[in-house]
Amino acid sequence: MRQGEHAARASLGFFFRYFDGMYRREDIVEALAKAVALPAPTANHCNSSCCYMLGAALWFLDYVKQEELWEELWEELIPLLPPELDDEIDFATPAVDDLAYSRDHMLGLMTVFMERKGKQRQAFRKIWGLIDRETSARLKGMFKDALLDYFDRYLKVRSRVKPHAGQVGGGAVPPLSSPAFCDPFGINTINSLQEFNPARDHADLWFLTHTPLLAGKSPEEVRETLRFRRSSELLLGFQIKAPYALCAAYLLLERDGDVLANLNMLTTNVLVYAERCLPWGADEAYSYAKPFEDGTPDLSLRYAYHPHENAEAKDLPDPDIEEGALLSESQLFYLATGYALPRDQAPSSRLRSWFMEQGMAENRAEALTWGAWFASYIDDLRAQRSTPFDIPDDFEDFLNSLDEELPELAGEVETETEDSAAKTAELTRQLKESRKALHEAEQGMRRLQERICALEIDTLRDRSELSQLRETLFTLRAKENPPEEAPGTEIEFPWQTKRRIVAFGGHDTWRKAIRPMLPDIRFFDREMLPDINAVKGADAVWIQPNALSHPFYYRVIDMARKENIPIRYFGFASARKCAEQLAVDEMASAD
Repeated sequence: MRQGEHAARASLGFFFRYFDGMYRREDIVEALAKAVALPAPTANHCNSSCCYMLGAALWFLDYVKQEELWEELWEELIPLLPPELDDEIDFATPAVDDLAYSRDHMLGLMTVFMERKGKQRQAFRKIWGLIDRETSARLKGMFKDALLDYFDRYLKVRSRVKPHAGQVGGGAVPPLSSPAFCDPFGINTINSLQEFNPARDHADLWFLTHTPLLAGKSPEEVRETLRFRRSSELLLGFQIKAPYALCAAYLLLERDGDVLANLNMLTTNVLVYAERCLPWGADEAYSYAKPFEDGTPDLSLRYAYHPHENAEAKDLPDPDIEEGALLSESQLFYLATGYALPRDQAPSSRLRSWFMEQGMAENRAEALTWGAWFASYIDDLRAQRSTPFDIPDDFEDFLNSLDEELPELAGEVETETEDSAAKTAELTRQLKESRKALHEAEQGMRRLQERICALEIDTLRDRSELSQLRETLFTLRAKENPPEEAPGTEIEFPWQTKRRIVAFGGHDTWRKAIRPMLPDIRFFDREMLPDINAVKGADAVWIQPNALSHPFYYRVIDMARKENIPIRYFGFASARKCAEQLAVDEMASAD
């Protein structure tokens, strides 16, 4: 709170200059005092949000790539990244693949950003030192514009959205140093006979505290939560057009000690809105629609060829095609990208319809559908890519023969004349470099062998998991003639488990119903990233596939496999039947 109060006092001049003539100074002071006193420290949010850090990392990589001296910048950047990736950061980061950068580079930058106040302090400052001053100033300006826009909307709610006459509540919030601030809504001062409604009586505080919860929500939900039409319109009108840049801008403000980075709820709300605008910021990040369908491309020659306006430039290919020659879509696509389209696939019409259902124009939906298909096509090619080198079967014999040849070559060097000594030395150097390259290839072969062993282990785990899935499927299908339960086996709830168990998945209503029956089990909400330490310390992991996204599912599975933790699947939609299934499995494990 002291840090927030200091930032508020130091930024008053900035806000006074911008809002001069629009609001009274005492209103700005009081509004700012409320915002910084609310318990939403910005630093805690930024240090724990991998969604935000991933946006900042991608902005930085885009900046390096777009600079004229990008090769020199890249050579300076790579040594600053940590040599080993942090497993916990990798586990918590959204399952995002970028077509331009490797995940290792993204995670390396995120590690530096998240540990910027610890062991990566120097690397953090050196990395941001690669940004030119003009870009740095532009970034900070974008963040300040967004912050001023949001603060202006908050001030409008405070000054123009008032309860009707006769309603309770309201009044000024006491100073930060006053003990009364622990009761900001004035609940203790309200007559017990009167109904207190914070959404109605303190619209400005309600607006501040609910902005993170309503970011990206439907207009109906925003209107229902904020109560007032004016408050809803002001929040829905707040837009972030450059979310990647805002994620990066905050880190620059923090590095330079700018007080606008420490305005608690004001700064946090702007960052949360920026996160929600990122591709992975939505509650459900995937439509689960297949990006292509069975079909064949149009191979008819029906497009007249016209050279590109820059076709004579030296860095562009000059295809030997006559002006006006007829080409097909596949030929044009090949000339533009160098890729041949699949012969048995076409962009998904269902995905195009889904885009249009979201309100997207037909031509934009068509373009995004082609992009989704091509992205999945590239991903398949990446998975099918062979090893970058071929390892000969007699690799060991070849190295041994090379060891025998090198001493002979060294002896020949001594007998050669002085004129040819330099050439022989160069040849010897090249041979040593070749031997070093071959040695690295041998190490690569060993790594491949280790990967094969790891894949074999994963296959055994997959078989074990498959047996569990088959058992669950059998339970679902065995609805006719179910076996009679033995007398005395009825399970009483709540059931106390002896092992440490964590559970993932299921709808909100399912988790709400099953938690009282199994109080010792930790159920993770589907929108909450799993705690890596909780998974590591578990004796068993149970999964309810309902409402569980694919990336979330695979993250849980991968972590359980790494720690050799058995995986079980709930086979019912009913919370009670699932609780009985788990209890029976526990009794069997105890036996």
